[in-house]
Formats: sequence, structure tokens, C-alpha cells
Amino acid sequence: MSTFLEIVKLVKASKQTVILTGAGISTESGLPDFRSNDGFWTKNQPIQFNEFLLSEEKQRLSWERNIELHSLLEKIFPNKGHAFVEKITNMQKNNFLITQNIDGLHQKSGIRENKIIEIHGNAINAACLECDAKQNILDFHDAIKFNKPLPKCNDCGGVVKVATISFGQPMNEMDMMRASNIVEESDLMIVMGSSLKVLPAGKLPNLAMQTGSKLIILNRDKTRYDEHADIVINDELKKICGRLMQEF
Repeated sequence: MSTFLEIVKLVKASKQTVILTGAGISTESGLPDFRSNDGFWTKNQPIQFNEFLLSEEKQRLSWERNIELHSLLEKIFPNKGHAFVEKITNMQKNNFLITQNIDGLHQKSGIRENKIIEIHGNAINAACLECDAKQNILDFHDAIKFNKPLPKCNDCGGVVKVATISFGQPMNEMDMMRASNIVEESDLMIVMGSSLKVLPAGKLPNLAMQTGSKLIILNRDKTRYDEHADIVINDELKKICGRLMQEF
């Protein structure tokens, strides 16, 4: 049996599959890895969370960068890797996606919000830092474009920020707890496009193995979990997922 058919067999036999995706799945859509040589954080000094809280200048700079990112994301679309993730995630109600990505491409591919845990947040939404109420992100874009004062939260008057986890900002404990619970309950974990170097996401495969899950790693480069995984394919995801979609 080929490795691809073996993966299909494991997915079809699974009662609950969880997929973990990283930057590698989106780079194949044309979005540079944020940490690569031509990535966003290489070109722009990251704004620390405390700096954002204390400085309106930093807040405005953060929104300027979000406008720049939005203009890029408008030109980028899901690829074969996203299509494969969408197929598996929507295959049964107990399947879920955990992603390190903030680009919203999984939603564009057709996965519902309640099936996705974005552990680093996303760059598509805005939320109040006080009450967590969602806000209209375009109001903040307009404030920057027309040099107006930044709006405050419509619900409590608090400071509003893009719904990503910034450098120095605590992770969302509820999201991490939900992600860990789903991994523990699953019998199959598929890692796609992640180096597994960034924590805490990098610890999730270990949690999966501890609870008896099968582990599949699909990534261009080797990871520290490869020797422990049940199946590993090191190649471009568009090639891997194109072949897998043919086998289903």
C-alpha cells in the first residue's frame, strides 16, 4: 500500500481527526512566512504588546500595518493544501482544525468558524482588549486613512486591537484549553506546514502521542517529531495534497 493510500485509510477509519496547520500552508498561496527573510516581521520591527497599550502612536502604526496586510490578503486565495484541510475538517462533525495562521484562508476555503481554533488569533477581526467584544475593523482603517482619532470599543469604551496575539501578549487561555482538549480526544493528528518550533503549538503533537493518537506530519522540511510520527512526507504541500485529493 502506498503512503498516500495509508493516509487515506487512517483518515477514513478515524473517529476524530485534528489538523494543525502552520505558515507553510499559506506560503504556497503566495503569503511570505512572517519570520522569513522577506516576511512581515523582517521588514517591520514587531510592536510589543506593552508598547501598544501605552502609546497611541504605536496603536496607529499597528493599524497602518494591518491595512497593508489586508491589501495583501485580498490578492491571496486558498490552495490545494487548504482544500485538503477543508475536506478532512468538514468530513465529520468531530473533526477540527487548529491553526497558527492569522490570514483567514481556512475560512475562505469553506471551513466554519466553530470548526477552527486560531491559537494566534487572526488579522481579519478586531476586538476590545477590555471586554473582548468584536468591533468593525473597517472603522479603524478609516480612522487611519482619514487621519481621525482611533475609535474606542462600542460596548465599554476600551482600547481595540487587531485580533492577533502580539509579541508579549498572553495567549488566549480558552483557545489553548479547547485546542488541548480536542487533541486529547482525537485518535488522529495531521500536522501540515508547521516547523513545530513555535510554542505552545509545538507541544501539541507530543500531547497527541501521549493520549494514543496516530501522528502524520506533512511538511516541506523535517521537524523534531518526524522520528516519532507514524507517517512523514517531506515535500511541498501542493504536491502532497494534490495526490491525496486524487486518492479520496
